[in-house]
Amino acid sequence: MSMPYAAQRYAATRPWAKRAGQIFSQTLKLEDASAGLAEAVRRELERAAQVFAVSEETCRNEGLLALAYGCFVRGGRVIAHLDGALAGALAATRLPTQLPDTLRLPAEACFLHVEGLGGAFLYHDSRDAALDLVLIGAALGDDSTAWLEEAEPMIALRVGYPGELAPQLAEVPEVWQPLLNAVIGALSVLTQPKAELAREWEASAPAELVAAAASGATPKARQKARSALLTQGYVEVTHCRYPELVTGVSYGTQGYWRRQQFGEDKANSRLVWVQPR
Repeated sequence: MSMPYAAQRYAATRPWAKRAGQIFSQTLKLEDASAGLAEAVRRELERAAQVFAVSEETCRNEGLLALAYGCFVRGGRVIAHLDGALAGALAATRLPTQLPDTLRLPAEACFLHVEGLGGAFLYHDSRDAALDLVLIGAALGDDSTAWLEEAEPMIALRVGYPGELAPQLAEVPEVWQPLLNAVIGALSVLTQPKAELAREWEASAPAELVAAAASGATPKARQKARSALLTQGYVEVTHCRYPELVTGVSYGTQGYWRRQQFGEDKANSRLVWVQPR
């Protein structure tokens, strides 16, 4: 079966992926889970180094990816898919100077897929008002062993909010800017009242099982269909949409974000999206 999402391909190509899920699902403290997973990855890479020329960069990148994947599993394995029409509109919109004061996320830890660009593992550290992002390219996991011989392209960064974005993003290489801009735009647009989050089975899932899982005659029938879909490796995807947008539009005027003050003494603020035209 096809695996359109990098989070799926990561799980299929990393020998420690199943162990990562177990550790992060069963260990109470995140710090303990991180340490346990780091040790498991280190042992696997040491074994791989007996056959492949495993570089320090590969060890570093795989450690970060494993931690991001573990948080993804701990958060419920939520995959969010940025709708193509919305991605196109956000690409024609200037970045906000700050993230929203309050975020609306599909989950506290999730994977955000951006068609053609790759995606990002997101972890929301609400205590410190920050987001940990691990950006990965569209080709992650396409080859089962190439990542051992050549480090998987990725970049990790932490973004705090509220606060100016420019200084926090200044060191991000240009090659990652389109994906980063899409992720920041998605985080911003999801706070808009019209933004929709709709959970659906991935497009390649068998239609008859999808229909049975949604509207089977009995709860038992619905659960049986759902179990069959999961057993066959299909996943539910949270689609991020903006209903009035359409694909394939060429925008002539760039969109932008403005900050609107509200509340007593205008102590609170929110972002308002002025769409491209």
